[in-house]
Amino acid sequence: MTLLRIMTLNILTDGLYNYGDSRFTLRAEALKEMIHAENPDLIGVQELTEKMKPRLSSVFETYEITGDSRGSLLTDEYSSILFKKDRFELLDSSTFWLSDQPHKRGSKHLFSQFPRIVTFVHLKDNESGTDFSMYNTHLDHNFPPVRTKQAGILYSIILDTHEGQFTAVTGDFNAVPGSLALQEACGSELYDLCDDSLGSTLKGKIGSAIQHNKPIDHILLSRHIKAKSLKKLDGKYAGIYPSDHYPLIAEIEY
Repeated sequence: MTLLRIMTLNILTDGLYNYGDSRFTLRAEALKEMIHAENPDLIGVQELTEKMKPRLSSVFETYEITGDSRGSLLTDEYSSILFKKDRFELLDSSTFWLSDQPHKRGSKHLFSQFPRIVTFVHLKDNESGTDFSMYNTHLDHNFPPVRTKQAGILYSIILDTHEGQFTAVTGDFNAVPGSLALQEACGSELYDLCDDSLGSTLKGKIGSAIQHNKPIDHILLSRHIKAKSLKKLDGKYAGIYPSDHYPLIAEIEY
């Protein structure tokens, strides 16, 4: 058996939060300490911006980063995938838009405030020789029908592009377990590691209450892959919380 540690991490954009412990100059240190402590092999990040990357330069010494930005005029963000340079070989990668034109940069659903994307990688694990696919996404935060439509497009993209022995999906779905969006994203091929017992993955009390204290960040896996554990990282690092979301890390074996 080969073990693999996969993290989903909404990194909290730097554009609107420049006060107190929310400042990215401080949170970057917490993020780096958390990644070093948890040592994930793969990380799906959401809300990353170009200006944030230099603060994480030491992370990129260990991890390769891939994925295009969503192409929005304001608050342009990445839903990138990071993978350990010394373990994986990149066989293929793409960014798709969750719209009726998945290959058109900046395209979006009519009622989505921003373009929403999914980053795809096809990787070879040099420890085992196994190849697999990983996807990372961030769905609309406003309207459930928009999320459900985007999740259906996501699943179609997965069916059309996945390669290798199994598939993993990370992301901020802005949707709770069992929702129509999660049902669409899982389809018949994937299952959600998260359930209601995990509790909220939002740090704030208001957001947690709106989501009925259920997780909105998720890790999905091919149905034949076993998850040994799933952990919510709800502690502080370098004395502060690294984000307004609690990251998740799953250990799987194949």
